[in-house]
Amino acid sequence: MPADRFYVDADLTGRLSLVGAEHHHLAHVMKVRLGEEIEVVNGRGALAKAKVLAISKHDAQLEVLSSSQTPLSPPLLTLAIPLMRPVKLELIIEKCTELGADAFWFYPAHFSEKGDLSPHQQERIKLIAISAMKQCGRLDLPALKTLARFEDLFTTPANHLFGDTRVKGPFSPPKGPSVFITGPERGFSEQELELLDKKAIGVCLHRNILRAETAPIAATAYFFGNSL
Repeated sequence: MPADRFYVDADLTGRLSLVGAEHHHLAHVMKVRLGEEIEVVNGRGALAKAKVLAISKHDAQLEVLSSSQTPLSPPLLTLAIPLMRPVKLELIIEKCTELGADAFWFYPAHFSEKGDLSPHQQERIKLIAISAMKQCGRLDLPALKTLARFEDLFTTPANHLFGDTRVKGPFSPPKGPSVFITGPERGFSEQELELLDKKAIGVCLHRNILRAETAPIAATAYFFGNSL
C-alpha cells in the first residue's frame, strides 16, 4: 500500500480539506501529525504530495507541495452485478477494484437477494472502492451506478458478455469497452436469458459453477490477467 495516501474529490492544487472517513483515517488511524507530508489522490489520475497544516475535530487542512497527472486509459471493463447482500458486494468491489475493473453497475435481477441499496449502503460501497483504490496504488476511482431495470444493461454501446453455464471452454476477452454481466445466486430467469441470448455473448468463466460473488472476480481476472 502506498504510504499515507488519502482521497480528496477535488483538483489537487492549493489548499485542501480532508473530511469524513478520510479525516478519521488520517487523525485516528494513521495518527498523522502536523507538518508531516502525505500523498493525496482524487480518483481522476492526479497524485499530489501535501503537508498537513492543521487537524481539528472535524477536518484536516492540507497544503499541496507538488502534483502530477497521469493520463487515464479509456474504460475497458464494466461489471454488471445483480443486487445482493452488501457484504458480498463489498467483497466484489474491493477485489475487482484491485484487479482493475473500471466501473460497477448494480441491477435488479428477478432472483436478486435485495431490491435496492440504502443511501448508507451505497456510501459504504463507495468507501470500499476508495480504500481499495488507495490500497492497490491505482489513480482512478471506478464509477458506481445503480440501474433501474435489467434492460438498462444494454443501453450503452459496448461488447456485452455474460457468464453462461451452458457454454464450455475458455474465452478470450474482446477488444474495446465491455460490459460483463454476472447473475444472482439462483441464476438468470428465463426472461433474462432470452434477452441475454439476443443482446450479449455467453461465455464460460470456469468449469465449475461460481457463486454470485466469485463470478465478477473471475471475469475481472480474465480481462486483466496479463496486465503488468
